[in-house]
Amino acid sequence: MNYSLEQKVGQMILCGFRGTSREEVGDLAETLKKGVLGGVIFFDKDSETNEKRNILGPEQVSELIEYLQQITQIPLFVGIDQEGGTVARLNSANGFEDFPSAKEVARNGLNFAKSNYRRLSKLLVAVGFNLNFAPVVDLCLNPNNKVVVQKDRCFSDDFKEVSTYATEFINASKEFNVLPVVKHFPGHGSSESDSHLSWVDLTTTWKESELEPYKILARQKNLHFGVMAGHLFNKNFDPNFPASLSFIWLEEVLRKSIGFSGLIFTDDLQMKAISEHFTLEESIELSINAGANVLLFANQVNFDPKLPDKVLSIILELISKGKISLQRINHSFEKIMTTKQNYMVMFNKMQVQ
Repeated sequence: MNYSLEQKVGQMILCGFRGTSREEVGDLAETLKKGVLGGVIFFDKDSETNEKRNILGPEQVSELIEYLQQITQIPLFVGIDQEGGTVARLNSANGFEDFPSAKEVARNGLNFAKSNYRRLSKLLVAVGFNLNFAPVVDLCLNPNNKVVVQKDRCFSDDFKEVSTYATEFINASKEFNVLPVVKHFPGHGSSESDSHLSWVDLTTTWKESELEPYKILARQKNLHFGVMAGHLFNKNFDPNFPASLSFIWLEEVLRKSIGFSGLIFTDDLQMKAISEHFTLEESIELSINAGANVLLFANQVNFDPKLPDKVLSIILELISKGKISLQRINHSFEKIMTTKQNYMVMFNKMQVQ
């Protein structure tokens, strides 16, 4: 099948939206019908209104995902942050099972981890999700770290233990054909600040050991689906850009040194660590040229129903000006489509036991 440039570019965009039913997602529906959006991400709460955003209950979520997949021209990545603990968009408040945090899972041992993450992945695929922004492989290094360590989102301060438990999460995801996106590369567990709220400079706190989970998982062939690049700055590696916008981090370290060949997702490009230092155009241009394949926009800050179309237009304009090469676009498109085609074959054959 021949795809237009707009469709190829659209596959690189994954965006949040408002609405819990087909009647409420009008702008998104029009974008999907044109086949110019690669994926969506679901949230339980809207950060601006503090009201329910996409998730009311199992049947509603399942029906909404089914509708979105029906109207799109190219099968969607349907993503969610379902780590367990404090970061679990599906929870008992909206009719789902609660799952323990990474720290609690590690306290209970590997057999517990295996069964827990099988249940979690089975739940995701049962309602229609095919992509999970998890597991977290950050090391619990800084007890003052509010975004990861204090929220019990990391398994341990020991990289071998982190790798072991992350492997259980990844294996369960693979078993139920949910794409696991390992995060936050190159390591958020030593940081003093939160990239949601401000610039995060790891220069004096980051340790080489924070790359070890990625290296171990890569050696064991468990790091071939997705990695999320964090908005994490370390001038010893790149004096200008955080990892999510850095060719050095993404191409030289993650691709060449570690050997990762799967999809690189950015963290939300609307977080203040990015939006307060770069324009939308700059962050898009830099992330694509750095080697990111999928650009994530949670669309939680200054919500814009037209955001997917706006991002698409910006990328097309950057291509027309020669600031982004067609080679970059085609490379990402082919990688995304190969992942989706392989996944969809598995998904169609799969029967949840």
